[in-house]
Amino acid sequence: MELMNSVQHICGVHLSLTAVMGIVQRKEREKEEMRRLILDAALRLFRERGYDGVSIRNIAEAIEYSPGTIYLYYKDKSEIFFALQFEAAALKRDHLLPVANIETPWERLIEFGRRYIDFGMKHPDLYDLLFITRSPMEYIENQECWNLGLATHSFFVETVQACVDQRFFKSTDTDTIAYTLWCHAHGLVSLFIRERMRMYPEEKRQELAQKSFAMIVKMAESI
Repeated sequence: MELMNSVQHICGVHLSLTAVMGIVQRKEREKEEMRRLILDAALRLFRERGYDGVSIRNIAEAIEYSPGTIYLYYKDKSEIFFALQFEAAALKRDHLLPVANIETPWERLIEFGRRYIDFGMKHPDLYDLLFITRSPMEYIENQECWNLGLATHSFFVETVQACVDQRFFKSTDTDTIAYTLWCHAHGLVSLFIRERMRMYPEEKRQELAQKSFAMIVKMAESI
């Protein structure tokens, strides 16, 4: 009898712990769902109105909650903005990561441009947030997302430098070559996400952008 009572007690404790763990997991899941709801609404508003044109109240109204609910998850608008930027920068890094496995610098450079453009066209809201939406730059330089983006850009510059070292370009001005190519890629993506390419058939827009980047790289050979 005592053995049976002990077994029942142990089973009861196990069931209680399982129930508690289930509640904790459910609450964590609900928190993550709320964070996602806040971030998605904020992303849409930041793109529509810009950073300065969005308030915590605007975000709260968009998800039909009180401003107080937002403050349970984020201390202010800047924290929401930088959470989105870090998410975008990490996704861009992951999208570009396979380029590192390409041995030939020239092929690596072309593929970097192709993937950069592809990222911007597949994730226009995130690209807009990273490179077009005006943000508080005096604060962003201390953020992880800035360092993450800087690391990605440094890899791009190193790839250009490797091309210069192997004499793929006549010029030895690595910074100017890298800046020119990046500006061209950024311009191509910006035209696309701001819907300034409507004069071209939709199915050809990404192909045109990819070919244009490859062409500007080829033109840079003779500079």
